[in-house]
Amino acid sequence: MLSRVEKIVLAAGVFGTGAWLLRALWPESKAVAAARSARELSAEGLAFIAQHEGFRPALYSDAAGHCTIGYGHLVHRGRCDGSEPAELRAGLSEEAARQLLAEDAQIAVAAVRDAVMVPLTQPQFDALVSFAFNVGAGAFRRSTLLDKLNSGDYAAVPTELLRWVYAGGQKLQGLVNRRIDEGRLFARPAP
Repeated sequence: MLSRVEKIVLAAGVFGTGAWLLRALWPESKAVAAARSARELSAEGLAFIAQHEGFRPALYSDAAGHCTIGYGHLVHRGRCDGSEPAELRAGLSEEAARQLLAEDAQIAVAAVRDAVMVPLTQPQFDALVSFAFNVGAGAFRRSTLLDKLNSGDYAAVPTELLRWVYAGGQKLQGLVNRRIDEGRLFARPAP
């Protein structure tokens, strides 16, 4: 059961750039911490990421110029150069790529769990994990999107997503489409 202060803090969405101060003054109860840590990417959310990443069984250099395989699995920064592990040079099955995606997505899941201090529906959580998976956990944590969301401005998220449509300095239609879809998923009512 949440205390009155915890309910007020969570309802107001006051966690943001000053979250460290609020955590020091009012540490999370075990109930709040457990609720945040229980968040998981749904099967639908994983499928959403897979759809937007697309499956590539062979190594390739992605739009940002990084060596990648499967469903957006980063092999290493920089272009593919033949130094990649032999098992990846041989290619991946779709099943192996799905397993890698599920493992890779856990970094984004942890970032969203840790950084988002307001209540989320499952579609909102899945959309944010997709976004964090794509831009990276560090970029997600430093984003204005996160600051606005943690201040309770849920309506700003779809617009903020659309600021993240560049790779290698160029606006990419694939990223525009993904951000629109993430915004729609975020705005979708919970089942």
